Amino acid sequence: MPRKRFLLAGFLGLCILFYTIKQADLRRLLENIQDIHLFWGPLVILTSALSYVCIAAVLHRLLRSMGHSIPFASSFRISLVSCTANYVMTIGGLSGVAAKVYLLAKERIPPSNTLSISMVHGFLTNTVAVIFIYLGFFFLYSEYKLSTREKEVGVIILLIAFLLSWITIQTIIHESFRKKLWQVCLWVVLLVCRKMHHPHWLKEEKAQAFFANFNDSLNEIVRNSAILFAPAIYALLDWGLMFFCLKCSFLAVRYPVDNMTLLVGFSVGIFLNLFSLTPASIGLMEGSMAACFYLMGLDYERALLATLIYRFAYYYLPILISLFFYKQFFVSTPSEIELAENRKV
Repeated sequence: MPRKRFLLAGFLGLCILFYTIKQADLRRLLENIQDIHLFWGPLVILTSALSYVCIAAVLHRLLRSMGHSIPFASSFRISLVSCTANYVMTIGGLSGVAAKVYLLAKERIPPSNTLSISMVHGFLTNTVAVIFIYLGFFFLYSEYKLSTREKEVGVIILLIAFLLSWITIQTIIHESFRKKLWQVCLWVVLLVCRKMHHPHWLKEEKAQAFFANFNDSLNEIVRNSAILFAPAIYALLDWGLMFFCLKCSFLAVRYPVDNMTLLVGFSVGIFLNLFSLTPASIGLMEGSMAACFYLMGLDYERALLATLIYRFAYYYLPILISLFFYKQFFVSTPSEIELAENRKV
């Protein structure tokens, strides 16, 4: 059933993408493709690659601060796989965390430590994302006349972004909030297990031991806040390069656009990627970003082509590359299975 839902969501996304492209003048779209700038086009790929290097650098520095030294190549591979797992199965970032926990366990790093590092990593990157969302919607409200319905939707989006940021900050900084949230989550999971007549799905003693390790490692990071300086710089560079990737995509189609207009479309794309109904937000992100640029007065064909180039360079190409690493998820021998079980502490 989950596989059927995934395939159905993918089919829906492809239909939306087909409809989005169908709205364009295909002749003009092909002409613009043939006229892609030979300097800015490759630079789109380069800025995308550098952005993923910065994502890996955030993880690498956080791991080092916790006393876990692994090669940067391994950090890059794990970051790439976890990012693309989020794109393909967007569940508020949980799929990427699960991938990261599993792959770091293979590097002999306890899952409890991985979860605390993932939370701080997510905090650093998502805080910048929320800032982009706020700036984008602020510019949209200040420069364009919106209907009451559009304003209501915008307010809901901003409230969701604020709530997620507040919960993350409280969880990281305040141990008492963290413990209360854990008790609530544990109670809900245990209740669900009982209702489904599978209480053995969760061992409460192991869960409490896991949280104790997670709590200690997160406290260690918070106490040594200076170690977050370098990861925070890399997180800022990551988002700056991601935005520059979109700007290069417009320059590649020979269509310079001011940064504030780009910021609005960029913010729409960020939000849709957090909560998407289709794998990798296919169809939804292309349609929403292109429509957003069109409503702000941009040429639809060139805005759509720039969006497609950006989506290919920053989302689809990394997903294709990460397929070479997905074999890491499969444990093939009994000894590896036993070793993986021993690491779940």
